[in-house]
Amino acid sequence: MDLKDFRAQVRRAFGEDLHRASPATVRDFLDRFQKDNHVEIVGDKRIHLEESAKSYEEVMRTFFAEVLDLPSEEAIMMLWAVAFDLSYAVIESHDAGRIGHLFRGLEEPAP
Repeated sequence: MDLKDFRAQVRRAFGEDLHRASPATVRDFLDRFQKDNHVEIVGDKRIHLEESAKSYEEVMRTFFAEVLDLPSEEAIMMLWAVAFDLSYAVIESHDAGRIGHLFRGLEEPAP
């Protein structure tokens, strides 16, 4: 996928000004983006990742080191996707902290 196609997909998913972006729609879009670009589905439909990292820090360090060697357009798409994901993860976390108390105690008891 080139940058022009990526921009078109983003705008189709979220609108010209990204007004349809929310933590849920961003997660759905990025899951599809990752599936279409980096993840291999094996025969039993499980996701198989070739990953040897032992920590999240190592995963991120490896990702950013590899992005340095990508062609510019591909690097832009990857970095934009990560920034978008992290931004909406912060929003989701903030909202959960702000309104989470409203839902405490509403969980159904285990049978």
